[in-house]
Amino acid sequence: MSKHVYIITGASSGLGAALSRLLLSEEILVFSLSRTENKEIQQLAHELKANYHFIAADLTQVERLDATLREIVESFDPSTVETVTLINNAATVNPIKPIQACSPDEIMTSIQLNLTAPILLTSCFIKETANWAAKRSIVNISSGSGQYPARSMSMYCSSKAALNMFTKCVAMEQNKKANPVHVFTIDPGMMNTGMQQLARESDFELSTYFMKQKEEGNLAEPEAVAQNILLELSRLTNRPID
Repeated sequence: MSKHVYIITGASSGLGAALSRLLLSEEILVFSLSRTENKEIQQLAHELKANYHFIAADLTQVERLDATLREIVESFDPSTVETVTLINNAATVNPIKPIQACSPDEIMTSIQLNLTAPILLTSCFIKETANWAAKRSIVNISSGSGQYPARSMSMYCSSKAALNMFTKCVAMEQNKKANPVHVFTIDPGMMNTGMQQLARESDFELSTYFMKQKEEGNLAEPEAVAQNILLELSRLTNRPID
């Protein structure tokens, strides 16, 4: 019987994959939302007899997200669940170029994945679990880019800044509820991921900075960051770590 449920977006690689691997257990039900399936995690889940489910979802197709999340929360019995957590991790650093060089499609994709998707999933999660007794949490993965402007990164920086403010507003809405949803952002810092590699290899002003961070060993491994996030989640919500 799964006592804890995690719904993780962007879970096929990087931080999302690291979180999924750490949570594989018979007592934890993990739903992985991403466009592509991580075969290695699927195999590991099978070997561990873990409750892991991959949900194929293109998070830029925002009109489908409400139905997708509803199907997930309706697939298990909430009376048997002690905690349920949504981790909005999926994001893109693209487009990395001056705003006038960005196509309308690039702009919309960035907004949909980085901002619209987590907003819609947050709204649906709160609504669909409103009458649950389980302890509920939403973690929005932030970035230092949400506080510091950068040339050629206007879409990423602004979407992360907007996500930070959105999270603060929803946290205030939940503050005086009888069974509030714990809503907060976590900035994982710079990690050794595909997103960092893309920033290093892109032709823009900060690429040399990102190269230097890699060369000097300043990038954390996703597995270590994932462990810290789960510890922080435990601390902020006063929930035990199994």
